[in-house]
Amino acid sequence: MANFFTLTLDTTGPSNPSVIIDGGASYSTDLLADLTIGTSDGGTSGYQMKIWGDVDLANDVNIQGTEALSAWITYATSKQVKLTAGDGSKTMSLKLRDDVYNESSVASDSVILDTTKPVVNISGPDVNKVSEITGKNKSSFSFTVDTVFEEYKVKVVSASGSSHSTGILIPLTAGSTNMSGSVGSYPASTAINSTVDATDLKTASAGDGEKIVKVFVIDSAGNWSV
Repeated sequence: MANFFTLTLDTTGPSNPSVIIDGGASYSTDLLADLTIGTSDGGTSGYQMKIWGDVDLANDVNIQGTEALSAWITYATSKQVKLTAGDGSKTMSLKLRDDVYNESSVASDSVILDTTKPVVNISGPDVNKVSEITGKNKSSFSFTVDTVFEEYKVKVVSASGSSHSTGILIPLTAGSTNMSGSVGSYPASTAINSTVDATDLKTASAGDGEKIVKVFVIDSAGNWSV
């Protein structure tokens, strides 16, 4: 029989709470975002977390637009949330509490949601039919994009609606020019002049007949043109 007991006093909230959206990316192209959650506390048994911010309110009743409307849920090192629709900056905030309800400070992170695909506009080509005979072996065109972009590629594709991951890049071997580029920060509305050589076209797509030549670009958020 004991005539004493020990009682632990703990008045310190979880230390160094953190929340990171999509691994710390500057941009997101998807409404679904993955949060990485952490604390420097050695043990997290019995811990809970509260998450709020620019979220689709219907997606998770526990995660709402404000701290007051959100609920405490079991602590986890990752959580998926659905951001509010509409391009722009999105912020998520987090607070932790320990097993005796000491609360941490608030941690926040932001990401720019950009779901708008860049639009390519081609001028030309100057000729629609080429051969491998000198003087008739090149077709030139230019293209502009409605936004700043990071990379471009000119491909032969099977259909006008083909995506950037399909088709064959036209090589430069025989004299084609500006069939790809990855310098980055290409300005919007500034024309890039390109030339397709017939021999390079044949390398990308053997056999006579109509070839669909398509320009693809990717913007800084990671959106490819369609």
